Amino acid sequence: METLRALTPADVSACVALAADRDWPPEPAKWWFLLTAGTGFGVFDGVDLVGTAVVTRFGDVHAALSMVLVARGHGGRGLGRRVVEHALAFADIPLVSLYATAFGKPLYEKLGFRSVGRTAGHFGTLTAPPSGVSRPAGRADRARVVAEDAAVFGADRSAMWARLFDFAHEVRVADGGFAASWRNTDRLMVGPVVADSVGTAKALIADLAGDGPARVDVADPELAAWLSANGMPARFEVDQMVRGDLTGDRGRLYAPVMQALG
Repeated sequence: METLRALTPADVSACVALAADRDWPPEPAKWWFLLTAGTGFGVFDGVDLVGTAVVTRFGDVHAALSMVLVARGHGGRGLGRRVVEHALAFADIPLVSLYATAFGKPLYEKLGFRSVGRTAGHFGTLTAPPSGVSRPAGRADRARVVAEDAAVFGADRSAMWARLFDFAHEVRVADGGFAASWRNTDRLMVGPVVADSVGTAKALIADLAGDGPARVDVADPELAAWLSANGMPARFEVDQMVRGDLTGDRGRLYAPVMQALG
């Protein structure tokens, strides 16, 4: 008999094991961040974790759904839908966003989500040199970063940023925007990237990507072409899906913090 309960950071190792069962990367730091910034739910078969979903609320305006997984031996029994519906009921917010693979997209469509665009994950070592137009963010910059993020995303994410400033590898600011990076397993993740132009977005990414493996998730075709031409080709694509209507100045959001956070 399966049981469903909230997950805690103590469940990170079980989440990592479930991810490995579905050939996902281990990502313990990412799981920890999501389970502290949001609320995770798990379906357990005895002591074994066999299904997960995480929901991260941004006030009463927006929630991001992520980390929806079902163990191989438990597919086809409705566990994915059960844990997702539970997470959505917990969020109780009209606007929910997520990124979906082709495998997961049909479930989300049945639950009222629609695709609003495609995002590509670009991996590699960036060959473009640092731009020099940005600088490390100081404590005096934090209020500006949080306010600009809220304007772009359409929701106050100050609670997330309170954790992200410490979790991030680096946060940089420029006259036209800001960006962050964080370390995930063997690569540096670049995001969010908020900029007043694609040129500023390129400069921020160049200053953050470093000289080793990195990943950036982007939808803008010009930025995607620049990444591909500079050592970071697209490796996969996903659908950005929403239930409700996105708000904020989305044209300035060139890359998310991570797909799990919209």
